[in-house]
Amino acid sequence: MKRREFIKSGLIITAVAGTSVRSAFGEIIAPTEEHVSQAEMERFFKELDISMDRISHLGGDHIKSLLSQPLGESEDKTFRSGLRSLMLIGSFGDLPIKGQVHPQMQKRMMYSASEVNSSVNNSIAILKNLSDESKEEIRIALTEDRGLGRSILDTLDLEARAIGVPTTRRRQMKVMGRRIIRRLRHSPEMLIDEYVNKTEKLLLASNSDEAFEKLLKMQVGEARYSDCLKEAERAALQWEKLNIPDMAVGYGLITDDRENEEEPKETSKPERIKGLRLLGVGLVTTAVGQGVLYIAMMTSASLGVFFWLGAILGITIGPILILVALIIILVNAVRKPRK
Repeated sequence: MKRREFIKSGLIITAVAGTSVRSAFGEIIAPTEEHVSQAEMERFFKELDISMDRISHLGGDHIKSLLSQPLGESEDKTFRSGLRSLMLIGSFGDLPIKGQVHPQMQKRMMYSASEVNSSVNNSIAILKNLSDESKEEIRIALTEDRGLGRSILDTLDLEARAIGVPTTRRRQMKVMGRRIIRRLRHSPEMLIDEYVNKTEKLLLASNSDEAFEKLLKMQVGEARYSDCLKEAERAALQWEKLNIPDMAVGYGLITDDRENEEEPKETSKPERIKGLRLLGVGLVTTAVGQGVLYIAMMTSASLGVFFWLGAILGITIGPILILVALIIILVNAVRKPRK
């Protein structure tokens, strides 16, 4: 796809989000200045691609030392694709709007859409398919062995460090993980039911790009929403004038939910992005193209800060859902070692 055609086919916009969730995962050194340069973006893409590829092929040594045997192939793919989805969305959210609408950032988001979708679907399935007996066994395992939860979180932390996740994000992930462990000790059923219900409500409320856009406008306000779109359009046109050369994506897909493998990985049908929507990404129409991919946000003018939506849009649901699934995978693997 030519650069101009790609710009017109879709853009990604977001406002700089807060640190509550996005800073917890997979941070690479993203340029944060408003007027980011092409050289800075090229360096960022190289680092992002390397980090994403590392998750595919490296790591896992600390998990192996936690378990009596390695994770099964399916569990391993789910685990790695979950980490990559969190890294991609977190890294994207670190960028200023100009960085987010860069055509090569667009390319990576669209390329990874099917993997993100698969990761979210797998996480939902893990939670939904847990029997009452399995939930109780998870609670007992974490209650009887008070150190198990800490061992799992320490293992996740070591794996994150091995792929280059900095201290700040690893610390935030541990905070979230401790909260999840506490709730699993108290009542796995309550935690799982809560996030499954929130997920289903959000997906129902945002079952189309128009519906998602409507929810976003309700939270952000028409004026702020319009300002974000205009800023994205200006930035996209600036990149277009530079005749930016193509830069191949430097990582393959771990999981891919495309029905037709001949369907280009660089494109994503609207019905294939529900995983992105759950992580706060949706399509809207702009003056410079047919659609825009964006991460929802809202601002507190009085505080001058940005923060993730949670009450209505549930932007934090997706990352927490994935992290809960990853922890459950490890708890089950520890308590049911393979022979």
